[in-house]
Amino acid sequence: MKPVYKEKYPHLFEPMVVGKNKVVFRNRALVAPIGSIATGGGEDSDGRINNYGIDTCMNYIRGGFASVCLPMEVPIDGGHEHMFNVNPKTCNQMNFQLLQRSVHAYKGLTFAELLHCGPFVNLEGYPRLGADNRISNGHEVKAANLEDMEEICRLFAQYAKWCKTAKFDGILLHMGHGWLFNDFLSPLTNHRTDEFGGSVENRCRFPLKVIKAIREAIGDDLLIELRLNGNDELSGGILPEDCAQQCLIFQDYVDMIHITCGNRLDAMARPKQHPSNFFPMAHNAYASEIVKKAGVKIPIGVVGAVYNPEIAEEILAKGQADYILMARAAMADPEIIKKAKEGREDDIRPCLRCNYCMDHGRREALTTELHLLGAPSYDRHCATNPLAFQSASKKRFPPAERVKKVAIIGGGVAGMQAAISCADRGHNVVLYEKTDKLGGQALLSDVMSFKKEMKLFHEYLERQVKKRQNIIVMMNTLATPEMIDDLDPDAVIVAVGAEQIVPNIPGVEKATMSFDVFGNEDKVGKKVLIIGGGDIGVELSIHLSSLDHECTIVEMGHFIAPKAQLTERISYIEVMQEKNVVTKVDTTCVEITDKGAYVENADGKQFIEADTVIICVGTKSLAEERDKFIDIAFDVINVGDCVKASSIVHAVHTGFDAGLTL
Repeated sequence: MKPVYKEKYPHLFEPMVVGKNKVVFRNRALVAPIGSIATGGGEDSDGRINNYGIDTCMNYIRGGFASVCLPMEVPIDGGHEHMFNVNPKTCNQMNFQLLQRSVHAYKGLTFAELLHCGPFVNLEGYPRLGADNRISNGHEVKAANLEDMEEICRLFAQYAKWCKTAKFDGILLHMGHGWLFNDFLSPLTNHRTDEFGGSVENRCRFPLKVIKAIREAIGDDLLIELRLNGNDELSGGILPEDCAQQCLIFQDYVDMIHITCGNRLDAMARPKQHPSNFFPMAHNAYASEIVKKAGVKIPIGVVGAVYNPEIAEEILAKGQADYILMARAAMADPEIIKKAKEGREDDIRPCLRCNYCMDHGRREALTTELHLLGAPSYDRHCATNPLAFQSASKKRFPPAERVKKVAIIGGGVAGMQAAISCADRGHNVVLYEKTDKLGGQALLSDVMSFKKEMKLFHEYLERQVKKRQNIIVMMNTLATPEMIDDLDPDAVIVAVGAEQIVPNIPGVEKATMSFDVFGNEDKVGKKVLIIGGGDIGVELSIHLSSLDHECTIVEMGHFIAPKAQLTERISYIEVMQEKNVVTKVDTTCVEITDKGAYVENADGKQFIEADTVIICVGTKSLAEERDKFIDIAFDVINVGDCVKASSIVHAVHTGFDAGLTL
C-alpha cells in the first residue's frame, strides 16, 4: 500500500531532522509536556514512572506521535506535587529504561521537561525566586542574586546529566507561563537595572547562562528545546516581536524552540494559556510565524489548540511553524495522528477544550489566583475519553464472558457511549430513542458558536454508533416496559436523562424555560432576565448577548457558574464582561410578571424590567421514567443524568462503565 496520507498531509508526515547529530523525528507532530501522565496515575510516590505511565506514553507513540515529554521540576516538587523525578539519589532510574526501550522500538523520541517554578515555588525551606523583589499572590518573592543563579545553573546541569543517564533524547526547558525564566525574560516582571534587566539581551542573560551550563554538562548528546512565550497575554508583557529577538539570541545554543503564551501572575490569563472554546484554533500560530519571519534558523514549533490534523497541516503548509505540539487533543484521542494517517478522521474523538483534564481534582475554581487545592485528589478525567488517566485501569478488565442482548433506553451522550461500549465488548445492542435525533441535551449546543466542539462530539458518537453492525437504533420510539419485556434482553441500560426544574416562584408560568430558547431565539425579547447563574444560564447569556440581546443573570448563590472548573469559569466571566452581561449574585427572584421580575437581596426588593424572563435553575433526574424499568431484566443499569443530573463527564463515564461491566 502506498503512503496516500502524504497526499493529504504532505507537511505533517514529513520527517524532521534536528541538531548536530541529525536526530530524526518521524513526523511533525509531538506530544507537549503533560503533567497528568504523572498525576493521572503514571508515577509512583518517589517520582519514578510506573507501568501506567509507560502505557500512557506508548499510547501516544503507537498512536502516531513522534515524541513524548515528561514534566520534571528543579528542585523536585518545587511548585507541584507528583511530578516525575529523575534524581537517582531519591528515585532509581530502572523504569525510565523500560520507557526508553518501548518508545525507541517505535522510532519515537523522549523528552524531559525541566522547569523551575521561581515565584511560585511551594517548597518548605526553599525561597521563592524571581527577577525582582515583590509580593506575588500574597507571598514574598526574592530577587535572585548571582549566588542564586549559579546554584540554579548547577542544579539544571546536574538534572541534565541525570536525564542523559536515563537515556532521554532531549531536554525541554520551560521558559514560559510565568515560571522563573519567564520572570526574567518578561518586561512585565523584570525591572532590574543590572546586567540581567533592561534590554532583551540583558533579560536573556540568566536563562542563557542556564542553557550554557546544560550544554557544557551534556554536550550535544541530547537535544535542547525551549518553550517560550510568544505573548504573555498581560499588559506590559512579552509580545511576539520580543520573543523573536529572544529566539535569535538563544538559537546558537539550542536545537529547537516552540511558542506558547500566558502568564500565571493572573488567573485571568489561564484561558489563553490553555485556550478554551472561546478562543480560535491554533491561537499561537501568528506568533510562531512572526518568530520564523525574523530569521530564526532552527526549527520553530507551536502549541495551543492545534485541534486536529487538518489544522496542523495548514499551519505547517503556511510556514507558520516547522512542527506542532498537541496535549489536550492527544489526551482526548491518543491515536489522532495514526487515524489521520489511515484516513480515519471520522473516528477521531474530539477534545471539548473544557480543560476538565487540567483543573478537576487539582485547582481551586472560585479564585482569581492559580494555586492547587489544599488537599488535591488528583481525580483526573477527560470529558470525552473514558480511558484517560486513572481510568486506564479499566483496560485491565476481563473480556465479556458471553455475548448478551442489551437494550438501551435513551440516545443521548450517556446512551450512545453505553451502546458503543457494549458493542465493543461483543454484545448485541438495541438502542431506543424517542425523538428523531440522537444526542439528547447535547443538541442544545448546536446553535451556540462557542460550543462547536460539543457538536463535533455528539456527532462523533452518532457516527460510532452507526458504524457498529451489532447496534440497532430505533428512532422515534418511546421504549415502554412492555416493549422491553417482549424483547427479553439480558441487560437494560437506562439513559432517559433529566428534566428542567420549574421553581416555585409566583408567575413562573409567564417565563420561558431555558431549553425552549435554543433554536427559538427569534422569540426572545431585547431585554432578557435569566434566573439561575449556573453553566447553562451563563452560556445562554453569552449566546443571547452575541445576538444583541441585553442580558441580566440573577443567581441566589454567591458565585456565578460555581460548579465550573477554573479555566472554564474564568472564560465565562471574561466573555460575560465583554458582552456586558449584568450579574446579580446573592439575589433571589420572588415574583415574575409580564414586564420582568421582582428580586430580593441585601439591598432589599427591586424590580428588573425584562421582555423575556428565562428560567435556568438546573435539571433533575427523570426518576419516574427511569424506575419503570426496575427488574425488567437480569441486569438493569442506570446511567447519565437519570442517575444524577450532572455533566458531560458523568454521562460519558457512566455510559462507558455500564457497557464495560456487562
